[in-house]
Amino acid sequence: MGNPIYKVCCVLLLLGSSASLTGVKGQNVLQGNILMPAEKGKFFGIYQGYQKKSASSLTGEEAALNHPDQNVFVSLHPKDFQPELIPTPNVYITQKEESFLPKVVAVTKGSTVYLLNEDNQYHNVYSRTPKAIFNIGRRPPGHSYPQKINKIGVVRLFCDIHEQMQGYILSYDTPYFTRVDENGVYRLENLPDGSYRMEVLHPGKPKLSLDVELSGGTTQNKDIDLEKGL
Repeated sequence: MGNPIYKVCCVLLLLGSSASLTGVKGQNVLQGNILMPAEKGKFFGIYQGYQKKSASSLTGEEAALNHPDQNVFVSLHPKDFQPELIPTPNVYITQKEESFLPKVVAVTKGSTVYLLNEDNQYHNVYSRTPKAIFNIGRRPPGHSYPQKINKIGVVRLFCDIHEQMQGYILSYDTPYFTRVDENGVYRLENLPDGSYRMEVLHPGKPKLSLDVELSGGTTQNKDIDLEKGL
């Protein structure tokens, strides 16, 4: 199966350039910086639903994806054409050291997310999110469960054995989205000409939205201060 965290990262990095669509073809680029709070972990306390304090076995890559400042997503929602939605492939959320890893994943509506237990104990995954209610039951170590996501919006995940565990699935009605990197940088490529609603989302903050016009194969820079909302 390989490293599930690596698979998720690859999927998210490729989405902006590989998704097919209906609408006017273009070579536009939207990029910029998402400015984070100077105080690390300000949106979430580092151990509030992220990882237990004894989670020393997490690799550097896993710990980075489990940090609050790594869970910011930028998406573009066309307003004048309907993009084709292709299910996001090979998306995994693993349970390890009593944490969801990654804590947040993003997919297109209709995608299947594989829920893995890579811990040394039983885990459960359930959601009470309206239109995305499910409970996969308690699963032993090494067990994988496919869960299709048909809702648009945020789906919250919990474990009924370990109440501190929380995770999120962001289900989009657009193929144009990406995770902000460790430096707060994002980049979306091969965007068609058109009018868009740009959204910046972190589970610990209200969603930010603004309008963006793209045309002529240009590159636009949009920097957002996540703390100030600008």
